[in-house]
Parts: sequence; structure tokens; C-alpha cells
Amino acid sequence: MTQGRNGMAGLGLSFLTGCIVGGIAGLLSAPESGVRTRRRLSNYAADVREKAGEVREEASAAIHKVVEQGRTLVGA
Repeated sequence: MTQGRNGMAGLGLSFLTGCIVGGIAGLLSAPESGVRTRRRLSNYAADVREKAGEVREEASAAIHKVVEQGRTLVGA
């Protein structure tokens, strides 16, 4: 069970790192006007917030599942 949690944490960290690196690479490889760059950054930030929310929801569901399993074992 411990390996599963570490795997999820590693997956989430890898995802966030990839988002950051991808965003920076995109900005550096395609310079645009300030208005367009700010718009792209805003859209990118919104995407990261959305993905972070999804990861948070998945983690929360996994924690609730483990808690319920623990309660079942203690009650058994």
C-alpha cells in the first residue's frame, strides 16, 4: 500500500514538473507580443489550476477509500 501512495505522489510531481517545463519551453521557443504572451500565460495557469484540482480530487478519493478500508478492518 505504501508503494501505491508513493507512486501517486511521484506521478503528481512528475505531471506538475512536466507542466512547468513545457510552459517555459513554449514561452522561450515562440516569442510573441506582450499581450499574446500574457494571454497564453493566463490560459496556461488556468489549465494548471484545473489539472491540480483533478489531482487533488483523485488524492482525496484515494484517501477516503483507504480510511473506509481501515474502518472496515477495525470494525471486523
